Amino acid sequence: MNTALDVGRLRLLREVDLRGSIAGAAREVGLTPSAVSQQLAILEREAGTPLLDRSPRGVLLTGAGQALVARARSILELLEEARADLDRLTGELSGHVRIGTVASAAAALVSKAALRLAAEHAALELSVTVTEPARSIDQLLNGDVDIAIVDVYDGVPVPVPDYLLSTDLCTEPLVVVSAVGALPGRGALTLAELAGAGWVMPPLDAACGQAVRFACRAEGFEPQVRWETDDMLLLVRAVAAGHGIAVLPRLAVADNVAEIEIRPLAEPSMSRRLLALTRSSSQDRPIIRAALDELVKAAG
Repeated sequence: MNTALDVGRLRLLREVDLRGSIAGAAREVGLTPSAVSQQLAILEREAGTPLLDRSPRGVLLTGAGQALVARARSILELLEEARADLDRLTGELSGHVRIGTVASAAAALVSKAALRLAAEHAALELSVTVTEPARSIDQLLNGDVDIAIVDVYDGVPVPVPDYLLSTDLCTEPLVVVSAVGALPGRGALTLAELAGAGWVMPPLDAACGQAVRFACRAEGFEPQVRWETDDMLLLVRAVAAGHGIAVLPRLAVADNVAEIEIRPLAEPSMSRRLLALTRSSSQDRPIIRAALDELVKAAG
């Protein structure tokens, strides 16, 4: 007689596939590795075939395991859609919303939205993880976060799968940041005028660092990078101390940590878009909708 497959155990198998090990899956779901192994052994009995190839080097999914994980993804997505339907019908505004976000959006938008949500919906719990766009998109696809806030710079596209939904939060200009009096004049500046300056810049693997370097090269010069950091507080302090100038999105400029000068960038005009991404299966849940609405208000 065939035995029905348990959804909870299917979820564990999917976690092993995502994390690459039983220990990693156990950490994610809050169980011991022994407990996860026991549940997966039961799932193999239910399936009637081995699902994991266990070796001293770790575990790999068998062909049957890979086929079952593919089905498990569809099942879990259907369950998420069913949960969204029920929540929508009942108007339920309680539960946990997990957000992965770039740091500047966390400080400028997410914090404000979180405070409003806490004041208006006491049963809604929000947790925030600061991470780079590629990582937060992976977390969104894997079900580790419910909303991913990513930034997209001119000339540096971010690949977003078609089955994720995007909500525009804002578009903001990049500005020139310098120590007070370090640059001549008071008006807007062009990149060409900054060709001989020293630079304080995010690293090349950060989207902002890529966008600014590409723009400088398009203007015919290689920026002389003296300080390289993805810590925005340190970056602003380094600029204020006179180590170089920076071109940053306005929301990323921590102008409360040191005395600096901020001026418009006239040519080429550069901008950054902030987007909130969600899974199509969860977009209509009232708690996800409420969080998105507050993020849009905070950005507006």
